[in-house]
Amino acid sequence: MSGLKLRSIEFWRASSKIISDHFGVETLPAPKVVSRISPYHAIRFGGQYHVESETLQITQEVIENEIPLEGIIHRECLFHALPRDFCDEAKHDVASSFARVLLEKNDRERWIKHWKALPQQRIRANVVYNSFGMMDWMHNLGGYDELVTLIHEFQSMNRYGKTLAYEEYFDYMIRRIQDIVVGLSQTEVKIIDALQKDADISYRQVASSTGLSESWVSTKINHLKNRYVLVELTTAPFSRIGIRTFHVLISGPSWDDPTRYIKNCPFLYDIRPILSGPWQVISRLAVPDNIDNTQAIDQMASILHRNGIAVDVTETYSVGVTDSFYHYNTKTKQWNIPWVAMESWGHRIQAESLDQLVERIDYPAKVTDHYLDSIDIEILELAHQGISSTRALRKKLSIGQTNLSNRVQKLRAEELIRKIWSVYNIGLVERVALRTTDRKTSGMLDVWSRELPRGFLRYEENRSLLTVVELPLGGSIKLMDALRKLKWPVSISPIGSGVWGQWNFPKQLWDVDKQRWTSPRPEIISWLDQLVTECETPDTASIDSRRHFLKTR
Repeated sequence: MSGLKLRSIEFWRASSKIISDHFGVETLPAPKVVSRISPYHAIRFGGQYHVESETLQITQEVIENEIPLEGIIHRECLFHALPRDFCDEAKHDVASSFARVLLEKNDRERWIKHWKALPQQRIRANVVYNSFGMMDWMHNLGGYDELVTLIHEFQSMNRYGKTLAYEEYFDYMIRRIQDIVVGLSQTEVKIIDALQKDADISYRQVASSTGLSESWVSTKINHLKNRYVLVELTTAPFSRIGIRTFHVLISGPSWDDPTRYIKNCPFLYDIRPILSGPWQVISRLAVPDNIDNTQAIDQMASILHRNGIAVDVTETYSVGVTDSFYHYNTKTKQWNIPWVAMESWGHRIQAESLDQLVERIDYPAKVTDHYLDSIDIEILELAHQGISSTRALRKKLSIGQTNLSNRVQKLRAEELIRKIWSVYNIGLVERVALRTTDRKTSGMLDVWSRELPRGFLRYEENRSLLTVVELPLGGSIKLMDALRKLKWPVSISPIGSGVWGQWNFPKQLWDVDKQRWTSPRPEIISWLDQLVTECETPDTASIDSRRHFLKTR
């Protein structure tokens, strides 16, 4: 162990100097003792530094150099220099990333191998924490500079008395990584634009439409995918399988947090705070089509109304998505939206009724009549989770390749499984919800918003519109100013970062014999019961409303 001790002290001193020079943080003294421990006693992979005894405790894998000793030293040196009140997961992730950067190639590969092997942790029903995956995402987007910035943010939090608990840390990291901006070249914009217009287009067709070689297209796509900027997703469209989508806007007293009214809803998909405007939160519900389920949404609205809490429930009848790089400058790698021109465009749309001349991009999807057995539903669930390759599906389902291929082919033909390309971290860091119940304004807003970088249009059956647009930094203020000058009857709500709900693909609710969805009655009853309790002044009428629902189900 004497040789390991000398190397440990040498590595520790070198690491301490880097940490002090780069981050201005004081580190603990180098270990005085190096001891071997069982893997069962290792808090972090490879071992840990025990502060009280000044002992570096390492596993046999470190002694045999399967895990590089230098990596352990870099990690432990920074781990114990980070704020003491932060959760261990935060300190572990940052310190492990620090070690990754400093290690040489062979050691780095072994380090990553063991880091990747850490088990994932489920935070909420549909949210999983993956230590390496999250930090690798950040590393590929921002590199070492982003790590330096993150450590500075941690130091600032500590300076101002902010602590960081486990779940709060995870939500914080997801938000800040999503705000990292990656610039795109003209070639990359051409490729992304072609993929978003036709998700099933081949690389050869992309090359033909962009004037690039097929090998260069393949290289650029792989580069964007490796950086997590371009992501190929497989989805199971809710509308085709009878899952109805609702959006709920809630507003209570200014001092209240209305998320408590919706957070326990069994159909909650996600929820976002609204930063200004008449509403406080916007949430999305994914509701399997069943009378008990939809009546539960009605009961929620009734209970909230009776207690003086404003609520607006809208059901999505048809959906449209718009993407435009027209205002993206590939030289500066920034968005330059000409808001004065956008205001003029709005006036022209209204004056010339251009909304009546532009083709609709939203069409309601008919619910499939294709027979779905339990295996089909499992395939759709896995597709929703992003598991779509034949090998991965076979491993999960344990069925023959021919059987699986036939099933997947039929589901794709029925448009129950669909491929899409999503683009992240291109500078669209602000989101604004626009709501109008005027049919004419809906059409004008639809056409107008197609000139913006990204928009998600959700129409009700009566053509009322809720659209969420994504904008570059500072865009929300300029958008609000432009719409104010247009004087359209639109409510404007800048929205904050989302928090995922408890929603999981509801395969357990599918009745194969009746080919329809059932209801999670115990969860609904529990939620409505909690909702009444959460209301500030639950009156007799609201309690009776809930009881009537329970008796009649």
